Amino acid sequence: MQTTGKKEYFQLIPEKIMLNISGIEETIQKTISGYCRDNLFEVISIVASQTRKNGEPPQLQTKYIKKLVPQGDKYLKELIKTGIIQRSGFPVWGQASYKYNFAPDYQSKYISIHLTNAKLILRIEKARTQNNKVVAKSIRGRKDQTYFLNRLTIAPGYDDFIKSHYLPETDKYNCIVSSATRILNRDISFKVDSTSGRLHSNITNMPKPLRQFLRINGEQLVNIDIKNSQPYLSTLLLTDPGKVSGMTKNPAFAVLLQTLKVSDKQDVKKYISLAVSGQIYEYLMTEFYKEGLELTRDDTKKQVLRILYARNRMPKDGTNRKARQIFKNRFPTVHRIFSKIRGSERGDKFTNFKRYPILLQSIESYLILEVILKRIYKEMPGTIAVTIHDSIMTGNDTNRVEEVSQIMIDELTNFVGFRPQTKIEGMNDRNREEKGSINSLNNMMLQPL
Repeated sequence: MQTTGKKEYFQLIPEKIMLNISGIEETIQKTISGYCRDNLFEVISIVASQTRKNGEPPQLQTKYIKKLVPQGDKYLKELIKTGIIQRSGFPVWGQASYKYNFAPDYQSKYISIHLTNAKLILRIEKARTQNNKVVAKSIRGRKDQTYFLNRLTIAPGYDDFIKSHYLPETDKYNCIVSSATRILNRDISFKVDSTSGRLHSNITNMPKPLRQFLRINGEQLVNIDIKNSQPYLSTLLLTDPGKVSGMTKNPAFAVLLQTLKVSDKQDVKKYISLAVSGQIYEYLMTEFYKEGLELTRDDTKKQVLRILYARNRMPKDGTNRKARQIFKNRFPTVHRIFSKIRGSERGDKFTNFKRYPILLQSIESYLILEVILKRIYKEMPGTIAVTIHDSIMTGNDTNRVEEVSQIMIDELTNFVGFRPQTKIEGMNDRNREEKGSINSLNNMMLQPL
């Protein structure tokens, strides 16, 4: 699947569908006038190549499939009718579409097929160009970033890496193959969501190991990441919640933040120190272990985020229930304040418990997209800078990386009140950590700047 400089296009087909393609075609071609295998494969490939977030089937609009593929809706209908593709969910005008996934009997390793149908390729490219023009309305003011995203390529060697690091019969294998294939096919997409202002693109949901093969204008990329970004940003709600009240979409929530009393209790200071130093997950992993809960760092991170964002009720899941109680015991005041911010289970996502993660994501997108990125483009014209929500990818030039990193640190410190810890991934194939000016974990009295 490696490129040779010549324009190429690839389709992804589950292996079990390929093994049964003769019987599948025999059924479908009877119902579609002017049947074409390339068209059938492209509809299948569209389902296969969509990013699956958290294992959820992707949402697809039938009208978009029709634009990409002649009679695409008919091919999709027949694939559902024959039990090859399953449809789920409920469409909501302007918000959600049906979800599509392969039936269990056909879920298998993706096979890459070289498409040579020039007419179909031209149609696909035209449809994507038109779609990006429609999406462009949501990304006004982001032309610098989209300029670089449109120049994303993937370096040779990625396919050997995938084969040597992933088992073929796993979702992870298919996910990373589809991410790579979309870039090979120049299927570059981006949009800003209306909920929190986050910018979504090919790289935001891309499996992390694949990033090392990304190139922009032929240049290898480095990722500058904020350590413990969500807990770090949450410290604002413990020190100056009114500062971000204007980022909510609910007046009552804004008033709550403006009137919320902060606390200088010891557990609040301790939480802030751990979050700012980038050690909150490590600390809680140790505390969980002391109470008989043995988790990896990644599992600990998942539990902590569930604790921060979940409903104000005891979880049904035993592990999360125990982890939440340990967190509450270690940080009682923090837990009480965050519970107030989460609110009730009633209302829409801007008024119920979901308002808390939406608020943190809104703070994040404001700082990264509106403050940091704009300063980078202004002070460092021509610098590669694309975002992965709470991190920025830039070119692998030591001086430039340090400049971008410093801008991030300066702006985050200025807004949040504490100097963040950043991690540089991909520079000279090794990780480098920015050493911030913070107190040691033994001194839990860190105060806002």
